[in-house]
Amino acid sequence: MIVAITGFIGVLLGAVLVYAGMALQMRHLENKEQRRRELELKVKEIETLNQLNKKINEILQKRATMLDEYVSFDAFDDCYITIDDFAYLQSFSAQNSFYLPNYILDELFKNISHRKVVLSPDETMKIGGYAYKGGRVILENFTDNLTEMINEKKSQLKNMTRQPIGFFSKDDVWS
Repeated sequence: MIVAITGFIGVLLGAVLVYAGMALQMRHLENKEQRRRELELKVKEIETLNQLNKKINEILQKRATMLDEYVSFDAFDDCYITIDDFAYLQSFSAQNSFYLPNYILDELFKNISHRKVVLSPDETMKIGGYAYKGGRVILENFTDNLTEMINEKKSQLKNMTRQPIGFFSKDDVWS
C-alpha cells in the first residue's frame, strides 16, 4: 500500500513538474512571438517613413527637370507638386496610417495648404500640378523631421533587439 501511495505521489509530482515546464515553455514561446511581431512592426514603420522621405525628396528634385514650365515666385523658396504626386501622398497617408504617426502628414498638408498658389484650372493643368510659394522650406524641414524620426526608430529597434526574452515578463500570457 505504501508503494502505491508513493508511486501515486511520484506520478502527481511528475505531472506537476511537466505542467510547470510546459507552461514556462509556452510563456517563452509567446513572449518570443510577441517580440517578433513588435520587431516586424518597428521595421515596417521604418520602411514606411523611409519610403515617404524618398518620395518627398523626389518631389523636391523634380524642380530642376521641369524648370521651363514652372510657375516661379522666388527661385529658392517655391515648390511644385504634380497632381499625381499630391494624390500619391494623400493615398500613401491613408494606406499607411497604421505605420505613420497621425500628425505627420496632417501637419504637412496643413502647413503647405496655406502656401498654395491659386491658379485657374487651365493653368494648373498646363503645369500639371500645384505651386506653393515658400513650400520648399516646409518640405525640406519635413524631410529633416522624417530623417530624425527614422533614426529614433532605428535606435528603438536596436534597443528592442538587445533586450533578452525572459520567462517571467510583465505580460501575463495565461490570463
